[in-house]
Parts: sequence; structure tokens; C-alpha cells
Amino acid sequence: MPAVALAKLIAAGCLVLAQPDSGLPDHLWALIEPGCWYNIDPSGPSGPGIDLVDSYADLPHQGLLPPAVQDCLLASSGCLGAYASLLRDRWFHMSFRVSPDLSSPQAIIRVAVLPDDVENSVVPRWKCSPMEKQKQRLLAQLDYSETTWQGTASATPSSSPAAFPTPEAAESPSGPEDESLLQMFNSIPSPRPTPESIEYFDARDAANKLLDSDILGLTTTLYPYQRRSAALMLQREFQKKQIVDPRVVKVVDQLGTTWYYDSVSGRCLREPSHYDAPCGGILAEEMGAGKTLICLALILATRHIPPTAPEEFRTNEPVVRPRVGSLADMVAACITRHSVPWRNVFGDLEPDGVEYPGSLAAIRRNPGVYVDTPNVKLGGHRRGLSPPLPTKVYLSHASLVIVPPNLVQQWKQEIAKHTAGLKVLTIEKEMTLPPIEQLTEIDIILFSATRFERLSKKLKHDSRTGYVLHDPLANLHFQRCIVDEGHKLGNSTLGRKSNLLRILDCLRFSARWIVTGTPSKGLFGIDDKNPGPRSSPEAGPRQPASLQAETSPELEGDDLRRIGSIATLYIKMRPWSNLWVGGGEDSARWDVYVMQPRHSSRSNGRVDCLRATLESLIIRHRQSDTGDLLPPVHERIVYLDGSFQDRLVINLFSMMIIFNAVQSQRTDMDYLFHPRQRQALAELVSNLRQATFFGGSFFSPAQISKAVGMAEEFLREGKVPISAEDDALLREAIEFGKRAEKNAIKQGAYLVREVPLYIQHFPFAAGREWSLNLEDGDPVCTDARMVNALQKFLHPAVGAPASLQMMFESGRFAARGLEERAIALQEQAPETAPSSTGHSRPISLAGETQVGWDDRAATRRRLAKGQATATAQETAAPAPADDEEIAAPLARAQLISTASAKLSYLIDQIVKYQAAEQIIVFYESDTTAYHLASVLEIVSFPFSRLEEGCPANPPKTAPDPAPHLRQRPDHGAESAVRRDLYA
Repeated sequence: MPAVALAKLIAAGCLVLAQPDSGLPDHLWALIEPGCWYNIDPSGPSGPGIDLVDSYADLPHQGLLPPAVQDCLLASSGCLGAYASLLRDRWFHMSFRVSPDLSSPQAIIRVAVLPDDVENSVVPRWKCSPMEKQKQRLLAQLDYSETTWQGTASATPSSSPAAFPTPEAAESPSGPEDESLLQMFNSIPSPRPTPESIEYFDARDAANKLLDSDILGLTTTLYPYQRRSAALMLQREFQKKQIVDPRVVKVVDQLGTTWYYDSVSGRCLREPSHYDAPCGGILAEEMGAGKTLICLALILATRHIPPTAPEEFRTNEPVVRPRVGSLADMVAACITRHSVPWRNVFGDLEPDGVEYPGSLAAIRRNPGVYVDTPNVKLGGHRRGLSPPLPTKVYLSHASLVIVPPNLVQQWKQEIAKHTAGLKVLTIEKEMTLPPIEQLTEIDIILFSATRFERLSKKLKHDSRTGYVLHDPLANLHFQRCIVDEGHKLGNSTLGRKSNLLRILDCLRFSARWIVTGTPSKGLFGIDDKNPGPRSSPEAGPRQPASLQAETSPELEGDDLRRIGSIATLYIKMRPWSNLWVGGGEDSARWDVYVMQPRHSSRSNGRVDCLRATLESLIIRHRQSDTGDLLPPVHERIVYLDGSFQDRLVINLFSMMIIFNAVQSQRTDMDYLFHPRQRQALAELVSNLRQATFFGGSFFSPAQISKAVGMAEEFLREGKVPISAEDDALLREAIEFGKRAEKNAIKQGAYLVREVPLYIQHFPFAAGREWSLNLEDGDPVCTDARMVNALQKFLHPAVGAPASLQMMFESGRFAARGLEERAIALQEQAPETAPSSTGHSRPISLAGETQVGWDDRAATRRRLAKGQATATAQETAAPAPADDEEIAAPLARAQLISTASAKLSYLIDQIVKYQAAEQIIVFYESDTTAYHLASVLEIVSFPFSRLEEGCPANPPKTAPDPAPHLRQRPDHGAESAVRRDLYA
């Protein structure tokens, strides 16, 4: 085998061995002269594999080790036996030295490694499998300290090579090694775009115009931070930047020569590998910072720049036409094929510009296209299967925008408010896509996420290429894709992708973006000037929880996994998106290289790798860099005492858990907390969280009765001995269950799946027929749906006492109440009868345990009918005119309380602040939104949209509120506000 020059090797580090560990007996140890270095060469004197002439200048070499000593060291039982093949194949070179200190005899073995990118034509690299592991193990055992390399074992050995010193590293503002992920997220440097680094003239010009907020079609002046964010997004899309492989770190060897080291895989390189920087990322500006406007500015600035075909599909072959084309057609085809910006030249974008209809017609006759030949998956070549057909792909300047259903209207409003001249196509409901020729003229194709996911019906699996989408969108190459609130893409994994991600995988984009203020649950904006908690009494009170940069390794691990899924599966960020294909690139595992050891036992990521990855992926401004533009956020935690009904339902959950724990003896699979019952337990916790808003729709009287009966039978039979403590606990739970079963308000609330409301001074004192429990009294216990129906029923006679009296005396008032109550009961009747347990799947846990199944299908049917999605003006009763006198029976009617402490508190705060403030209410479930919207409609409060399915259009203007103080602790949640039904 040809010799390898020693200068080409990396002087890495040393192995330090005591004489017993070396495996050399005394007579062989005595053959080595102390203090001198000997080369180890398995090839022997017949032909050394290392060119000793080009040796280390500082080494007093004495030639090769005596053959007997070398054979002993390299024997299978010797200290270097595991690495003999590495030495034989020239992957390493070693020198051996015995310390002159006879009191503690030691052997120091210098190790020089051949870089993986050197002499590949000489050294056999194909023996990768076992030898790579041996190499990795050897490098991990080395002492990289300079003292040991000089021949004296260091008292403080170094487990890693010395980092290459750079001025940038010394001046870097990066945080400490123990910095939390939340702190790291909030310390990402604010955008500092450099348009001058963009080689492409049109993109560079567009970036400068963004920084000047001088974009054709943008009718709003951008704030400085918005300009910087949009310009940096554009820069990342068009700047062909190469980044060093983040898995390697630049280090120096013992001779001061630089090299690159990957401690996880053991890769050693003289020159690092490079990857293209991601074309896209995550726009993570704070809520309210105008992320939608930033995206619209980016779209406007680049809508005249068509995307270019991927490099692998570009060709310089001349176009062959069936017949000779006109000069105009040939020029137009050349323009579109090479993605030359033409829309701002031929007046297509400028309303007052000079138009060239002939040129525009020629360009549209010759659109930019390329032919995509699908890659065949590994193992996709099967006998008898023809290769996949090539696809004709049209280059489109359009941006595909995918947003949650509740944000479609907001995007449409933002487009109308801030832009002019944009061609927008909104795909809604069952609307079909227009032909390709029309799609190429569009600037924005706006999809709701649910409508976009319906395209999964057009996904077909091909054993050769994977999933294929049979839709016109699959024949377009878009300028970019923007997924608003796209953090949900982080829930996917390589083996379990969401339908949204599967569809996106079948489409072609030049850039991919996610827009979200919180890329993951645990990542949110904090004040980077004061991110930590107070540490001493003198420092003042403790900061609110959301302002503390405190988090757990488990939460950080989940956050990093989600970001990794986004970077790998959606943005296609390299090297994390590399796939292992025969002869192709190596795979790079996010969970190994990026996640830190505190997140997982198999993680070995470096802090600098994580920080660099986040900075190249996320665009956001630090709060200190946005100045006083955004109002400060003041957080106040409010603790509410649950109402009687709140406590009753929460105790029902406790009752069910007690029934299960005692009767299962807290063992085996019929115990709710058994590891095999995680799904049921998670559902119970989710339902319990919802029940804290109001739990009237959880646990029917029949379910409670059955569970109580089984517990009583368990005690009566006495087949299973239980402790006295469990006996008392079970009896207490049984007693509570009997009381809960008889609670009339709970029964009525379950029947209609509504939050009970309390109306004082009900018209004509005749609220029996309009109540949940068909009982007389004051106040009347009813619900929002019936009150809203009552308002609309009485509205024509709101100022006519005589008509109201006739309505009451004729029985129409009572009959209408019974009719509305019957409708409410009918709406809540399940379309298909639930199982005997009241759950959608059989439950076989001890104690007839229920996880709190709620017939949410009834709420979905209500939403589908438009009761919670229409405007307040359409659903609520019209408010009386300002000068209209209200009849006495109606003037005194008031909503005084609800059965939910949270709902009462929310209504109170809205009444208190709505006249002077804009209010946003966040929620987790559609049911919560429905209940809140229903009460707001009753009191005629103006509201435009609550997340996930409440009114989407501006409502009518309500009269100014006139709150009065009042407390009703005996009926529902304590309320500080009395609201007149007819103001």
C-alpha cells in the first residue's frame, strides 16, 4: 500500500496507560528506552505505511518499536488490539513512549488521525461499518491536552480538542452554557438585513425598497422593525448562502493546525462540508407586531420576480418547436425559461404604466415551465413496474398561504386594508381550482387549513415515488408557501405525518415559511432585559410566571422536538433533512446533534450548534429592539372561587376516580392510572380542564346513578377486603353522588348542554315555561339560547305594554317558552345513542369509571347551523332605539349571574372595560367560545370574532353599559355586574 505523508495527518491527542494496563510484561517493557518515541507500524519493516521522512519536527524518533513489543500491543488481547485494523489501513498513526519516571511507569501513545477528506484514493474507506465505530471509540478516549502530547501525563486531562480561537467568538453575545431554551429563544439577534450581499439585482433592489417602505401596492407605511423582518425574509429567500455543517466544530491540533471534528460520529475533516442555508424559516415576531403585514409586504416586493427552476431540472438544450415560431414567441420563451422579471417592465403591475399588450400576450403563450422527473425511492425499482412519468411544472410567482379557518377573514381584511392591486384567490368550501393558465396569474392563493387538508382525498400512494397529489396545484412551482400559526406542523414525525404535511410534500416551493409568535408551547416572548426571577427579598416581588425564563428539561425537550420536526419535515433544513440513500448523503439526527444531554440520554448536542441552528431558522425582534412601539404586557393572575355548580362537577370527577381507585385496589389494567390507560387518563384530564369553565354537560344522572349503584354493591358484597380509610372514602363519595344526582340545576344543564343563567324580575313573573327546571321563582334559572329567543320574540312589543299584556294573557308567552325548551332538548338529543357508559368507546374499568364524556357533537351541530358563526347582529335581538320607551314588564328584567365562575368573571370584565378598551379573549375549545358568545349576544355587546368559530363580521353598536354592583352567591357564580336585558 502506498505511504501516507505524516504531515497530512491530524496530531490529535494521546492515550495514557499505566504499565499493567498496557498489557506489556516486564521483559518487553524493558526493551523500550524511556523518554524516546517509537513509531507503531503494523506493516513492519517491509514497507512502512507512513513516510517517516516527513515526520513531526519535535519528535526524537528512534524508528519502529521492537517487533515483539508491537505484536504484544496489537494482539487481540493487547491494549491496542481493537484498533489494529485502523493502523493497518492507515486510518491512524501512533507513536509510543515510556515515561522516564520509574516510580510510576506509564506509557503515552500519541495518536494522529487521517482526515476523512484526505487520501481517499489510497486509503480503503469502504470498510466503514465496524471501523467507524472503532475510530469513534478511540477518539473519545484520547487526552487532548498539550502537556500529555509533550510526553508528561497531564493532571487535568482534556476530553475534547482545543477550540479554534476567533475574535468573533470572543466578542459573541451568546449566553452561558446553561442558558435555557426560552432564554436562548428570546436572545436571538434582531434582524439586521444586508441587501448588498444579495447578488441578484432585482432581489437586492426589492430588499432596499422594503427597508424604505417604498413598495408598489403597499398602502401602509411599515414600522422600522417590520421593514427589517421583511427584508431579512427576502434575503434568506434569494441569497445563496453556504453554511458550515453545524455538526462539526473548528478546532486546532497539537501543532496548531486547524481541523474540523464531529464528536458524535467521529468525523475528522481538514475542510468542512457546506450546505445551502434554508430558503425560509419561522417568522416569530410578537403577537400584535404585524406578522401578516410583514408577509404581505414581502409578497408585494417580490411578485414581479418569478421563481427559478431547480438546478437539477435546468437545461441549456434548445427548444424544439413543431413549427418555426415568431421572433416575439422565441424571445418570450427565453424570458420565461430563464425567469427574467418582466411584470414591472411591460406595465403589468403599474396601473399608470405603459402597457405592451403584444408582448404580454406572447409571454402568456410561452409560460415558464420545466420537466420534473420524480426520484424513485430506494427499493422502488421493482420488476414489471415502468418508471414514473415526468411532470410538466409551471413557474408561478404566486404565494400559497394556508391559515386556520378563523383567520381567513382576517387575512382578507388585512389584504384589503394594507394593499392595492394584489390578485387574491380564496379557496373556500367546495370551490374548485381554476385552470393552470389562470392560477399562474394569481399573486396569493389563500386556503383555510381545513379546506387545504381536503386535498388529501386526492393523494395516491405510488410504490415508486411515495405519495402523489392529483391536483392542479401539483403542476405549479410557487414562489413561497406561508403557513400561518404553523406551529402545529411540529406535531408530525417522520413516520407519522399529518395530512397537511403530506400534501405540502407533494408541492413545489422556492421558499417555505411558518408564521407564529410561539413556535412551540414553551417558547414565548419575555423581556430580555429582565428575563429571570427575583432572587432576593431586597430585589422586590417575584416576577409573574410567564416572565420567568424557567422551564423543565422535559418541556424544553418537547419544544425542541417540535422545532426539529418543522425544520426537518417542512422547511427541509439541511443537514437535518438529509436522507440516507445508497451512495448519497449522510443522515443527521436532530435529537442527537441539536438536543442537549439534559433533554435526552441519547442526545449529545452542543449549545453552539443549537444556538446557531435557532438563529438561522427563526426571525424575530427582541422586545428591547422594538422600543415603545408595542404596549407593555401586564400579567395578573386571578384566582376565582368556583360556584356551587363548578364545585359539584369537579367533585364528580373526584368521585369517579375514588370509585375506580378503591374498587380496583389501585392495581392492574382496570385502574385508571395504570400505564396502559394513558389515553383514558389524558381524556379525563382534558375534560376536567374544560369542566372548570362549566361542566354541566359532563356526567348524566344515569351515569352517576350507575356508578353509585356499583359502589354500593361493592361494599355490600364485601368480596374484596379494603382498608378502613378506603371504606370511609368510598362511602363519602357515594353520599356525594346521591346528592349530585338529585341536583335539579345539574339535571337541567345536562339536558340542554348550556350554562344556566339567572334572570331576575322575569317579565310578568312568568318564567316557569322558560326555565330549565320548569319551576317558578325569582330569579329564574334558564339558559342563553332561550333568553335570546325570548328577546327576539318580545322585541316587536318592547314599547307596547298593552300588546305585551295580551301576549301573556292569551297563553302565547308560555307556549312559546315550552316550544323553545322542546327545541333545545331536541337539538341536544344524540344522533346515535351512546354506549351504556355514555362514552364513544367501551370502558371496562373498575367502578364503572367515566372519563367525563361530553356530547360535543351537539355543539358542532349548533355551530354548523350558524348560531355561533353568524354575526351578533343576525343572531341577537335588535336593541331598542335610544328614544324608545321600554315597557315596565321588560325594563326591570336583568341578567344577574351564571352558573360558571369563569364565565361570570369574563362578562364582568368585558362590561367593565369594553367602553374604553379593545378586548381579546383566548380559549381552547369551541364549546367555551359558544357559551361566551351566547351571553354576549344576550347583553347586546359588540364583538367581531372569537377564535375558533364565533362571529366573523363587525356587529351592530350596542348601547353604553351601565353596570351596577350586585352579588348572588346563593345561585350561581358571584357576579359583580347586573346587566339589563332591555337597556
